[in-house]
Amino acid sequence: MPRKKLAPNVYDRMLASNAQVCCVCKRRGIGVNIHHVDHDPSNNDPENLAVLCVSDHDTHHRPAANPALTHLELSASEIRRYKSEWEAFVEEASKPDPAVLAVVNVYGSEDRLHSARLLFQWVDGPIIFQRVYHLLDGPPDTWIDSLFSEIVWLGNGIKLALVDGVLDVAYCPHCHGSLCNVVTPGAARMLTAHDWPEQSIGSIYVNPEQPSLAVHIAYRTDPIVSASLHKCGRDLHLHADNFDERRPITRRPSVRSQAMSLAMRFLSEWRPGKILIGTGDPDTPELMDQLRLPRCWETSGITQR
Repeated sequence: MPRKKLAPNVYDRMLASNAQVCCVCKRRGIGVNIHHVDHDPSNNDPENLAVLCVSDHDTHHRPAANPALTHLELSASEIRRYKSEWEAFVEEASKPDPAVLAVVNVYGSEDRLHSARLLFQWVDGPIIFQRVYHLLDGPPDTWIDSLFSEIVWLGNGIKLALVDGVLDVAYCPHCHGSLCNVVTPGAARMLTAHDWPEQSIGSIYVNPEQPSLAVHIAYRTDPIVSASLHKCGRDLHLHADNFDERRPITRRPSVRSQAMSLAMRFLSEWRPGKILIGTGDPDTPELMDQLRLPRCWETSGITQR
């Protein structure tokens, strides 16, 4: 079939919508081609065009010629999936308040870091791509410059989240690839919502008869996270989505003070714009001006949630 030359504006738009990189590997600094997904070089409809690096382009057309490359099953349907996913991410990342997040995992020890991983994810969790930095690539000081360069490349409005603490390398028991930590959808929503202080609300319901309480965080009309705190033997047990903590009860201060401190710490981590506290009938709770716990928290015994 005769090849139809791409109009300059179409070529430029394709590169811009893919951040100038291959939609499959996202590698920067290597040459790219405009690929016709249906193999018809006269069909220059943008929906039929995909940006591929020279390696992935060659791999698609000659899969047996490069057995060492990673994308050996780069079918037309796979290319369409990569194209759609990547172009949507690039478009969102360029917005002033994008619903995407950059997340950094660091590995090693407090005294000696050996690697870092930069992830780009959607607010609701899926990872789009990642970069890995290692001591063999350069000293940690240079990683920071590279990290920020990657973020600015995609969008000035992207929020950066650093996973708390230095991690040990863990591996998937099935594929043996290294695992990583991502930001949960609720936390990502909090970090990326520009109107979080105005549109978020936290509520605490205090059980008047048992040493337990419930905490809920919502953003606009969407539930973000729920947690429960109760006295369990000699521990205070805080259970939340993807989180579980048991804290031994100490002699001082009072159990109620320790429980209130733990509940307020949880709330402060989520920083809701408004906080409502209620007790009594759970269907029509009585509002309280501040968090106060009943005396049943001071009694002994084991309480189940």
